[in-house]
Amino acid sequence: MAFATSAACVLVVDDSLTSCIAIEKQLTRLGCRVFTAKDGAAALSQLQDTSFDLVLLDCFMPVMDGFTVARKIRQQERESGRRHLPVIAISGDTDDAHVQLCLECGMDGVLAKPLPLDGLEKILALWCGQTPGSIDVADLKAVDLPALFRSTSREDCALLMQAVNAGHVEAIKRLVHRMKGAALTMKADVMVATLKRIEATLMASPRSVSLLQEDMLVLIQQIDAL
Repeated sequence: MAFATSAACVLVVDDSLTSCIAIEKQLTRLGCRVFTAKDGAAALSQLQDTSFDLVLLDCFMPVMDGFTVARKIRQQERESGRRHLPVIAISGDTDDAHVQLCLECGMDGVLAKPLPLDGLEKILALWCGQTPGSIDVADLKAVDLPALFRSTSREDCALLMQAVNAGHVEAIKRLVHRMKGAALTMKADVMVATLKRIEATLMASPRSVSLLQEDMLVLIQQIDAL
């Protein structure tokens, strides 16, 4: 696939494979060169080796979350004198407190999942000076996103059930957030609603994992129906 010499080089950081590939396909359609990382530590490693024009950064990931990544990027810029690298949060959470935290950590903005194509176009124009490219959609990687979404949702749900049975609250929160991000990306609204209920239950009663059992059964049925 041929890209224009002015094509923006974008790093997408997200632990949801479904979200990562969906965003990669959107950016490629807009004429960008795209790299991906599955967590914050991998992202920082890539930033050492490659010069990027933009980072799209999920906030809640294992190993190192997006907030920490943003702080480290800004710290490295201060210490080295490197140019400001635009960092945009990509998140299923867009409430005022979340947006404020993203900005305080050094991010430049927030895009809500599912990422709207026109929103990505505006970000590219604002931070990279790039107008939409002319990449043929047929040239994009042939990935069956619905099938990928089904398989990763089943895998994550199995891990989530293990975490619920073991009472591991932090693992539950991380997996629910990842699944919600993928469901938002795929516009699976009924799954999003169930996952939001689980999040709300955890927020109200962090130690009452037993309260999640009913919603877990609903979630399993919804995934089986995909």
